[in-house]
Amino acid sequence: MLDLSAISSTCVKCAKCIPSCTIYQINRDEVTSPRGFVDLLGVYDKGKINLDNNLKNIFESCFLCTTCTTLCPQVIDTAAMIQQSRIDIAEKFGISWYKKFYFYLLKHRKLMDFVFSFVSVIAPCAFKKTNDKLRSRFSISKFGRRTIFPFASRSFLQRYSGLVESKCKKNGKKVAIFIGCLSNYNYTQVGESLLFILDRLGIDVLIPKQECCGAPAYFTGDIKSVIFLIDKNLDLFEKIIDDVDAILVPEATCAAMIMVDWKRALEYIKDEDKIKRLNQILPKFKMATDYLYNHTNLLDLLKNSSKNNTTITYHDPCHSKKVLKLYREPRALLGENYNFIEMKECDRCCGFGGVTIQSEKYHLAYNASLPKAKHIEDSGASIVSSECSACRMQLNNALDNIDSKVAFKHPLELIKEVLENENSLNDKV
Repeated sequence: MLDLSAISSTCVKCAKCIPSCTIYQINRDEVTSPRGFVDLLGVYDKGKINLDNNLKNIFESCFLCTTCTTLCPQVIDTAAMIQQSRIDIAEKFGISWYKKFYFYLLKHRKLMDFVFSFVSVIAPCAFKKTNDKLRSRFSISKFGRRTIFPFASRSFLQRYSGLVESKCKKNGKKVAIFIGCLSNYNYTQVGESLLFILDRLGIDVLIPKQECCGAPAYFTGDIKSVIFLIDKNLDLFEKIIDDVDAILVPEATCAAMIMVDWKRALEYIKDEDKIKRLNQILPKFKMATDYLYNHTNLLDLLKNSSKNNTTITYHDPCHSKKVLKLYREPRALLGENYNFIEMKECDRCCGFGGVTIQSEKYHLAYNASLPKAKHIEDSGASIVSSECSACRMQLNNALDNIDSKVAFKHPLELIKEVLENENSLNDKV
């Protein structure tokens, strides 16, 4: 557990964090700035102010993007401090019924499979599908059009399980996939693209049973649901950890949750036994592009493939660049075959912000996303890519609201298209 008052006292009030803070860029108030948060958290920890609705509203206004931490000379992790306060908030104020229902689904895979499959059937009645977006048929809010992610009739994990052997010349490697909920239920093409790439590389794939990483519950402060999911995932991945070279995660939020926040959650409840078990499996978890770039010959394969004249730009997910320090790898892979161009403020937060921001403070998400959408549009790219489906949902909505024609594609989808095109050319020859 973090000592909030001790950490708060290390802040030197230099204000380097403030100009780039996601919430401060929207709400020009010192209270909802990183040093404002840090001061309040220190005073709160000392018991000098009560956790009332006003303080709850302040602490729930942070996007947890960690931009401030990357700029802080003292490396104060404001997001981790706020995250800890949200556990107190959840314990004191409780959790909204719809969040409880959602987190209940996250803990019960079979029920979630049924619910999401059912939603995929009825969604077309309320939403019109365009590519990978669903737009409401009936209403436009004061914050513009509201688009959401699509729903697959059968999830990735329902379509694929167990060992998927490569049909190409094998190189002796075998990896597992932790798919993440959005890629499992909504953007199934992400997992399918990863399978295609691994097949071309001659790598066998194990798709084990798995549960949600717990990120939505964690960012809301539902520590009990988080520990429940960590415990189940530990049991499942310990069974296969010695059989694979790595466990690939194609989602930045899930990867950061597993590789950083699982340990923090376990430290909060002081469960040393589970921390030891977690440390045994953590070294094998890798972001998908990190593994593909650093541990396979994919780059060589792409160098020998045809060039694509499509212009693309890349958005850095906060959890990827700022938490896991990964940003070169996807650019290196995509830059081999596409006309790559950097947008302005490529690592500016997209404004997704989590369940509470999306459901109770959508005006913040909306206002945070518009500058990002404009940067994407102004880049001149026809495709924006990012290794995060939460960013995908947020940016699709933002681009829709400025009537942009820029499409979103995961890096794995773009890489698959290159390899597929190469296959087609070879077949013609």
